[in-house]
Amino acid sequence: MSKFVIKVDHVPANYTEHKISGEGLAQIYTDLGIEIPFPRSDNWYYYTDREGWAVLVSHLLFKSSLYVPEKFDCEDYALRAMLTCAELFGLNTCRYIYGDSPWGRHGYNSLFYGDGFLLLEPNAGFQGQLDSPMFEWKENGYIPISAFI
Repeated sequence: MSKFVIKVDHVPANYTEHKISGEGLAQIYTDLGIEIPFPRSDNWYYYTDREGWAVLVSHLLFKSSLYVPEKFDCEDYALRAMLTCAELFGLNTCRYIYGDSPWGRHGYNSLFYGDGFLLLEPNAGFQGQLDSPMFEWKENGYIPISAFI
């Protein structure tokens, strides 16, 4: 019988955790005109402030060599960032969001910080085309349309 060694790598980081009700978070997205195509997943959502996201964001970027058209592309990067954030930091407000970008329709992430959202481009290959992988809502030509919450 084989033995498997499984390593779960939880990254310690210095950030402040807050929470918002699922109903409250959904209302904020709705007020911004963002469609929510599926019922929300949780009753409570945990988030950090802008400074906290700045500390955590480097753990939510993934190498561009993972990209394979139609197999592992933009929405897969965004889903990986969403799941990694929940796993490593217990924050479930790094959400998959879909919308327009300079490259057409695109999947990326929204990061709730209490007073609004930042956007995240989790594919590190875009870093040469953006000043920062984390930026303000609707900046850099990223216009969110729908969110998976």
